[in-house]
Amino acid sequence: MRSIRVRLFAFLAVVTVAVWGASAVWIQVRTEAEIRQVLDRRLMESARMVSSLLGQGGLPVTAAAIGGGSDTFPSPARGLERQLSCQIWSLRGQLVSRSEGAPAVRLAQTEGFSERVIEGEPWRIYTIQNRTAGVQVMVGDRLAVRERLVGSIIAGLAVPAVIGLGILGGLIWWSVGRGLAPARRLADALVARSAEDLRPLETTGGVRELAPMVAALNGLIDRLESSRRRQREFTAAAAHELRTPLAGMRVQAQIAAAAADPKVRARAVEQMVASVDRTSALVSRLLEMARADEVSEQPLERRWTPLTRIVTPDAGSCPVELELTSAAAALELNVDFERVGPLFANLLANACAHARSRVRVDAAIGPEHPILIVEDDGPGVSEADLPRLGQRFYRGPNAVTGGAGLGLSIAEVSATAHGWRLAFGRSPIGGLRVVVHMDAGSVRRV
Repeated sequence: MRSIRVRLFAFLAVVTVAVWGASAVWIQVRTEAEIRQVLDRRLMESARMVSSLLGQGGLPVTAAAIGGGSDTFPSPARGLERQLSCQIWSLRGQLVSRSEGAPAVRLAQTEGFSERVIEGEPWRIYTIQNRTAGVQVMVGDRLAVRERLVGSIIAGLAVPAVIGLGILGGLIWWSVGRGLAPARRLADALVARSAEDLRPLETTGGVRELAPMVAALNGLIDRLESSRRRQREFTAAAAHELRTPLAGMRVQAQIAAAAADPKVRARAVEQMVASVDRTSALVSRLLEMARADEVSEQPLERRWTPLTRIVTPDAGSCPVELELTSAAAALELNVDFERVGPLFANLLANACAHARSRVRVDAAIGPEHPILIVEDDGPGVSEADLPRLGQRFYRGPNAVTGGAGLGLSIAEVSATAHGWRLAFGRSPIGGLRVVVHMDAGSVRRV
C-alpha cells in the first residue's frame, strides 16, 4: 500500500530538485559569462594601465629597447603575479620587458583580444599599441587559471545549495506530515469508534479538503443508520405480525387435539390451514420487502419499456375491470423493468382488492411533472388515515382480510429507487387514488 506522505514528498522533492537543478545550470552559465567578462576587463585595464605608465615616462623603456635586453617588469597588479603575465614589445619586434613568470615567447600577434596556445597551455591575451612610447603592451592569463577560478566559485555556491537542499527536503517531509495530520486524526477517530456509534463525523480542524470525504462518510453513516433503523422496525413489526397467526394456530391445534366432535375438529383444522395460508402470505410479503430494501441502494438499469408491458390487463389477477386509458397506453417509461414491477403490481393488487367494479390507470403528461394515476371505485380511505398509507404493516379500517399492510410500502420503495414520489388521495370514482409523480426524463409518448 502506497503512502500518501511518501508520494507527496517524492513529487515535491522531484519538482524541487528539477527547479534547483535548472537554477544551478542557469547560475553556472551566467557566472561563467560574468567571470569571463570581469577577467577580460581586468586584462584590458591592466594593459591600459601599463601603457599609460609608459606614456608618462615612468619606466626605462628606451634604455631597455636600445640594449635589446629583456628586463623583468613588475606585475601590473599586486596579488595577481601568478594569474597575469605582461610583455612589452617594441614596434620593431624586440622584447623590451616582461613580468616575472611571463613566457619569453611573444604572447600575441594582433591587437585586442586573442587566444593562443603557448608552451602547451591555452592563453587569453589583450594587446594594446602605444605609438607615443613606440611599444606594444600585452597582458594575458592562462585559461586553466580561469577554469579553476570558475570552478572554485561554482563549488562555493554548490556546497551551500546542497546543504540547503537537504534542509529543504527535511522541511518538506515535516510539512507534508503536518499537512496530513487532520487525515490521520480522522482515521484515528474512525478506528476508535464502536460499531454502534453512528453519529455524524466532524471535519477535524476545519480542513476544507477533507470536507467532501467527511460529507461522503456522513452520507454513508446516515444510510447505514437508516438501514439499521429499517431492519429494527422490520424485525419488530414482523415478529408482532407473525405472533398473531402463530398464536391462532396453537389455539386451533389445542382445540383439535382436545375435541371429541369430528365437526369441531374439522373446523379447527380448517382454521389452522387458513392461519398457515395467512402466515405464508405474510412471509412472502416480508421477503419481498427485504429484497426491495436490499436493492434500493443499487444503481438502476434503465431502458425504455411500454407501459402496456408493465401494466397488463391481467396484472395482479384483478377480479374486476381493469381500464388502461389511451393516454396511459401511449406512454413508454425509462425504468428498471425488474424493479418497477413491484410498484405497479402492488398498486394494482391493492386497487383490485378494494374495488367494487373497476380499476383505472390514467396519465397526465405535463411539461415538467408527468404523473400516472391508479384509482378504484372501492370504499376508499378516510382523510385522517391517508397520511398513514405507505407505513409498513399499517392496515386501514377498510382493509381486506388477509392483507399484511406491506403492499404500498413495497411500492414506495420501488418508486423512491426511480426518483419518483407517491401521493394518496380520494378518487373521483369513489375509492383510493394513488398518484405517481415522475420526472420528465422518465416518460415519453410512443
